[in-house]
Amino acid sequence: MRLLLVALAFALTAMPLLAQEARPTLNILILTGGHGYDEPNFYKMFDEMPNVKYDKAEVPKDMDMLAPGLEKKYDLLLTYDMNNFPAITNAQRERFATLIESGMPLIVMHHSLGAHEHWSLYRQMIGGQYLAKALVIDGKSHPASDYKYNLDMTIQVMDKEHPITRGVENFRIIDEGYKNMYIKEGVKVLLKTDHADATPEVAWTTKYGKSAIFAIALGHDKAAYENPNLRRILQQAIQWCVEETRKGE
Repeated sequence: MRLLLVALAFALTAMPLLAQEARPTLNILILTGGHGYDEPNFYKMFDEMPNVKYDKAEVPKDMDMLAPGLEKKYDLLLTYDMNNFPAITNAQRERFATLIESGMPLIVMHHSLGAHEHWSLYRQMIGGQYLAKALVIDGKSHPASDYKYNLDMTIQVMDKEHPITRGVENFRIIDEGYKNMYIKEGVKVLLKTDHADATPEVAWTTKYGKSAIFAIALGHDKAAYENPNLRRILQQAIQWCVEETRKGE
């Protein structure tokens, strides 16, 4: 009887892991460019994610591939670029927006919130932006954003039942903080911080056309990449964005 109980307990403990391993592998495209980063440790984070395979692309060099039809090859696009100079063309902007609108799930990570500063649709599409200069947006004045390295931030989980944050408790992370970011009204905020040198809203979900979008300000360097909470959030965000987008197909 004792052996039976031990075996049952082990089986119950292993069930979430087995369920995760049974999920199909998702193919994602990671977009970089325009900003330096710790490449080995950044990609190590994705190498160690179960059920995720990735290819790499770089802007502005590979911008023409971000067009309708890409969703047939990849399940999700994750942007980690900060392309501003040279700015992408209007035709490239239009193709990218159409790609997302027509059903390419999107994750916007860290300094990618500061990309495409001269493209107003981008910040409306992703639900926020690091502002390189003060702007008037929708009739409201917003100051220029600022950043500080190596902040010891306490992150509060605002919705512990959401699939992206499920199983994650409030946590601490050493990361770069963005202050005075523009946050679009109506986004669903999943993570917040009370650090004085960072915008309270740290991560949120939104939607553009058929696509589910997750934006997160965290993820500057190795200290953040190795945080197990960030890894879990990204893993679950990939899964959620894909599943949520497919619901609308």
